[in-house]
Amino acid sequence: MAFARVVPVAELWSGELRPVVIDGVKVVVVRVGDDVRAYADRCAHLGVELSRGSLAGTVLTCSAHHWQYDALTGRGVNPAGACLVRFALEIRDGAVFVDVEARA
Repeated sequence: MAFARVVPVAELWSGELRPVVIDGVKVVVVRVGDDVRAYADRCAHLGVELSRGSLAGTVLTCSAHHWQYDALTGRGVNPAGACLVRFALEIRDGAVFVDVEARA
């Protein structure tokens, strides 16, 4: 699969967690300031959708058991050993494009 257009950048607010489905894959698109990332929409702990969580600064917190991740890297904050699945992302022509078959 190639990159799929998911949302215009202007419609994605800083601090927003935007759930999308690309080719049957649940993805959460995260914007922190001018930085945008795309991760599998599932917590590394029990698979709860991260899009139901919260974003404070760069810390993405799962709503279920409060596991926390760095929203810019996908690395665990608490616990440190956790890690999110990050997808390749491009911004072009004013929109966010994500490839769910390519890992970032």
